[in-house]
Amino acid sequence: MNPKTFANRSGAVLPLVLGILLAVTFLLTTLLQMPGGLRRVIVRRAQMLQLIYDGESALIAHLEGFPEGYFKVPKVERSRQGPWVDLSVPVGEKRIHVLAGIACDSACGMLRSSKLRREIYEGFRQQLNREITVVRPPLALEIKSGNRRLLGLVSADSAALSRALWVQEGDLFLDLDGGGNPAARMFSGRFIADGSIDVRGSAEVDTLRLYARGPLYLRSSLLRDPFKIRWLEAFSEDRIEIAQGVEFSGVAVARHEVAFPHGVGKVKMRYPSFAMALESSEIPAADSVLVPDFVLGPLKPFQWGLR
Repeated sequence: MNPKTFANRSGAVLPLVLGILLAVTFLLTTLLQMPGGLRRVIVRRAQMLQLIYDGESALIAHLEGFPEGYFKVPKVERSRQGPWVDLSVPVGEKRIHVLAGIACDSACGMLRSSKLRREIYEGFRQQLNREITVVRPPLALEIKSGNRRLLGLVSADSAALSRALWVQEGDLFLDLDGGGNPAARMFSGRFIADGSIDVRGSAEVDTLRLYARGPLYLRSSLLRDPFKIRWLEAFSEDRIEIAQGVEFSGVAVARHEVAFPHGVGKVKMRYPSFAMALESSEIPAADSVLVPDFVLGPLKPFQWGLR
């Protein structure tokens, strides 16, 4: 190599190194000159960021299948939230939560097995029954007998933005008409019926949990706005029918069939969603499928949160 070329390159690098040293010296000097309270805030913030980094690393390692203790990271706790698995690690006074399910590319083929479909059917049935019937204050479970018809639960003059109802020895008809009221988005309902459940809406609601021992119907009101359900958990010991104009993310499981009378393409199943019938191995052709965590398989996360 030409000595002059080497000398030129050395001369170009030296100012850069001196500049970096000068910047680091300036930052250290500034930190030392900070008031004690501000330094403590910065140190606490750095410690919290490190805890978050360690927690996220632990969750990623768990999702990638590394055994516990493989890395020096916090222990991951596993529980359920609805039909999905809830992974969490402590971060100070809060926890990082990850909701995950089984990727369809690894599980949908296995659903040809009636045994695995039975595991999903029974697991979802038992858990949804508990979610509806075992409620915590201030929400209380109402118990009514005979057929019930409830109209406009999320209308502009309605104060019932959350409700839990068990209809014994009868059918239930719900007309969830939002009437253009933004408060409709806050509505959450838990309903169980010994007979059928027929839900019709032109609203955007937050959460619907529905358990029917008879048929279960979800329909959009005719010539009105779509029926949008941010989170749906629907179960029928008979069949489920989801009509055109319904939009949802969530889970629909039935014994005989989950039917789309106008075609599955007319129903918007947002990610993550899952629809299955115990007596059929056919899964609706949708890109939004994620299998609930009632069968074994690699987990695929879909929601991260710190709370």
